[in-house]
Amino acid sequence: MLVLFKSYNQGDKYDEVRVVNSWEEVAGKMIAQKTSKLYINKKVLYLTLSSPALKNELRYHKLVLIEKVNTFAGKEIIRDINFF
Repeated sequence: MLVLFKSYNQGDKYDEVRVVNSWEEVAGKMIAQKTSKLYINKKVLYLTLSSPALKNELRYHKLVLIEKVNTFAGKEIIRDINFF
């Protein structure tokens, strides 16, 4: 099935949806519980968090979170994160 997505240039979109649907596995249970909205658009992860303290903490660890997402996907699907 993944080959079909790639043949229609939809492989990245498939990986993006897989990351969003597996957010707890990617980011951990505590972060997932505080996440109210997330989506990926043009290699940017948009992340809405319900905790201002967690949002501030994740800004300091942005590069680590980007690496975790890309490692989970097996390739670079995001380059940046915007926190809301």
